[in-house]
Amino acid sequence: MRLANCWLVAMWLWLATACKSYAWIRRSHAFRGRIPHFGFADVVSWKHLRVIEYIPPKKHLWTRRNLLLLFEGEYRVWHFKVVAVRRWNTHAEAMADHGFTVAGSR
Repeated sequence: MRLANCWLVAMWLWLATACKSYAWIRRSHAFRGRIPHFGFADVVSWKHLRVIEYIPPKKHLWTRRNLLLLFEGEYRVWHFKVVAVRRWNTHAEAMADHGFTVAGSR
């Protein structure tokens, strides 16, 4: 049994890329934001991004497989494709951009 947590895995992946990719943090979904969740993202090709998360087995909380901060997890991989990139002069304009329309962008 190998116990780790999402922070250890994200830092290991980040260091394996010589710190040239991205490590990120967000609030956990499963624990209503009370516990931080870490992940790793890197550029796969020109318009593609890959996000890797190490996630715990939720059904086995407080067992030998999941001790909340150390767990025997699995990797979840997300693939994203860039659909649009725009620049705006103000914060309000940037926040109003939802990224789905091509007309009117600069």
